[in-house]
Amino acid sequence: MTQQSLIRKLPDGAIDIVGDIHGEIDALRDLLRHLGYDSQGYHPENRRLVFIGDFIDRGIDSPAVVNTIRRLTDSGNALAILGNHELNLLNNDQKDGSGWFFEKQRVREQHRYLQYKIANEKEKEEIINYINTLPIALENSNLRIIHAAWLDKHIDTIRKLGNIDAKTAFANFRSHAKQLEKQQVWYSQYIKEHEFYHQHHRDENFAMPYLKAVGQYDLYHGEANPMRAITCGTECFAKTPFYAAGRWRFVTRQPWWEEYNDDIPVVIGHYWRQWYANSFVQKSLFNEPANQWLGKKKNIFCVDFSIGALWKTRMIPSVISPKNCRLSALRLPEKILIFNNGETAATQE
Repeated sequence: MTQQSLIRKLPDGAIDIVGDIHGEIDALRDLLRHLGYDSQGYHPENRRLVFIGDFIDRGIDSPAVVNTIRRLTDSGNALAILGNHELNLLNNDQKDGSGWFFEKQRVREQHRYLQYKIANEKEKEEIINYINTLPIALENSNLRIIHAAWLDKHIDTIRKLGNIDAKTAFANFRSHAKQLEKQQVWYSQYIKEHEFYHQHHRDENFAMPYLKAVGQYDLYHGEANPMRAITCGTECFAKTPFYAAGRWRFVTRQPWWEEYNDDIPVVIGHYWRQWYANSFVQKSLFNEPANQWLGKKKNIFCVDFSIGALWKTRMIPSVISPKNCRLSALRLPEKILIFNNGETAATQE
């Protein structure tokens, strides 16, 4: 494998940026058809696909999604970047929804994800080799594409690495942060809290107390590893413990785009927007309509519309409406959203 920089050039021209897919192969195939691409990623108007990361986990067939993206990028008609779920896979971090790849994780979550395709050993090797060839960001003079957060200091640190693969870069950053964690003022308290947390962190029904040092540990490692920071985004202490993605948490995501001052637009995924067909009103991290650009300069757009929650509708249809779990693409320069069900919508600045 020839190593390249993890921050790569985004070619000029018309593009369609596809949000987080999370193993939902049927939604991906439907979206590509509505966008007008053939099986090799060719578009009659010479458009190009860009996949924004989080191809895998939770959905019905992560291997098929990766194979599709690999076929399209190999053809030269598509580009792809890494999300936090791909980095987890590269670094053997067995997180929620990854039981299709990790046997131990499959045992833990068999009550949650019942329908996914399990990868065989050959598929696992091919998937790891492929995703480790991908960059973590794309840019040109008019646009930046990253999975979660364009944070200049972390981007600059990664630029200085030169040609390196993502697995090595992430592991090096993590190792360095691990070496320094014992020097942190909260570390001794973290050691006291960790054993208790480890006993109960996967029990959704447990009355979890607020373990601040565990939260400080998560904040530290999120900030100390530039690869993690830009694929997971910035975080802060949550007001109360909450259960999400298979474990109890004490830190929550922040809308970093409110502090973004550059003129160059950024397209991101990661943040689980939902498309409400009637009101377009957002909850949680977003106060803006679901089709609106974000930030001080209204030049950041999140193209993740929660297709990763589709597994919930299969198990408990009353939890979330399938209408709010969509795979989307942002068509540029037109600034139009196209969804896997064929609907389209203009975005608002």
